[in-house]
Amino acid sequence: MKKLILALCAAVVLFGCTNDNDNLRQLRQVVQPGKVVASDPRVERLIETRAPRKQVSFERNELAGVVALESERDGIETWVSVDGATLIMQQGMVVGTRGFGGGLMASDITQSLGAVLSGQGGYTLRFHSFLNGNDETVTRSYKCEVKSLGPNPATILGELVPAHQVTETCRSLDQVFVNSYWVADAGRDIIQSRQWLGDFLGSVTLRDIPQDAF
Repeated sequence: MKKLILALCAAVVLFGCTNDNDNLRQLRQVVQPGKVVASDPRVERLIETRAPRKQVSFERNELAGVVALESERDGIETWVSVDGATLIMQQGMVVGTRGFGGGLMASDITQSLGAVLSGQGGYTLRFHSFLNGNDETVTRSYKCEVKSLGPNPATILGELVPAHQVTETCRSLDQVFVNSYWVADAGRDIIQSRQWLGDFLGSVTLRDIPQDAF
């Protein structure tokens, strides 16, 4: 956990730089830390146009960095790293990954997302489709309990942002995971979260980065 905290702090410090090269270096850190990666022209354009960004940290391999918003269609967002790996999200909740390994191909999070954003809680169902070692898609179902923990500010670049914390505890026959979300009081968006992406990737921590920070 100490290493994870240090990694997150490093990402925050790096983000204070305004140079485009520094921003691209952050994006490289997510997948291939310490390696020289050719800059994807798509990412260069995103940096130049000041696309929205999120701070990302994978707990299992202790990688931390930044992803940028590449596209949004019908409420589904694609966030990309410098080497083309992507997180697919809906209003701050992850629905799929590409290029990070482990293959969370898709998720049906409709009930969970509604319960989390409303703050009302309750019992929900969610469905995940994973790519297994035989390149076959396996769909798993989870029964979840969503609970509001009340006011608890999110920490965004060292600043406290008024928010409510919500937890989501999900179970299948052989798996249990807990997601945590911080829903901003203003706008009712998920601005900080810790979400489980499957046995291979484990949990990822996500934080919005205000656009006035870059």
